[in-house]
Amino acid sequence: MATPSRLLIGTADDVVFDVVAWGPAQAEVDLSIACMFEHEMDGAGMTGGLLALDQALDGHLSRLRAAGAFRAQPMETLLVTSPPPGVAARAVLVIGLGDPAALDGDLLRRATRVAMREAIRFGAVTMAFAPSVLDAGHTDNAALDMQNVMLDGMLGALRAEHMLAGAGLAGAPALCHCSFDVGAPRAQAAAEGFRAAFARLVSGR
Repeated sequence: MATPSRLLIGTADDVVFDVVAWGPAQAEVDLSIACMFEHEMDGAGMTGGLLALDQALDGHLSRLRAAGAFRAQPMETLLVTSPPPGVAARAVLVIGLGDPAALDGDLLRRATRVAMREAIRFGAVTMAFAPSVLDAGHTDNAALDMQNVMLDGMLGALRAEHMLAGAGLAGAPALCHCSFDVGAPRAQAAAEGFRAAFARLVSGR
């Protein structure tokens, strides 16, 4: 399977950000990150990339959640360090988003901060992030300003890690590439939104 095209967003603090039309199970990175709610909207099941990830993990994500072992509460994390061959990444991190009815921009921003910090702590050189919001049936997302809040969270956490390293309080991050997972039909529009948000955020530093 050919690697999908990368749509560049920009570079900040030595990390290249881009958009790639793949899902968390197919992301060829050191750490692939997906988000998961406590349940899907209106009692429906998972769809899209999150479903594909659960299937690649032999249904263990949904089973862990159903058993209450991983409840996907806000910012709860689950790290898969030995994924099966059906997962392209070296490791997978799942971040809880809680109740889908309570999703807002701040929660999504916090999730991206966690994603960036955990990727750096993991020692990842490459990472990919999937908000998995649509995969849970959460389709009314215009008010979330998703590209802006996700980039804001990522860039803020990345800057903090570089400041720590500059102060001699931590090693320099190894991370050099961060991809946002987007479905192929939305990739071009998402990339344009990310580029506009990136320009605003970087110019405001």
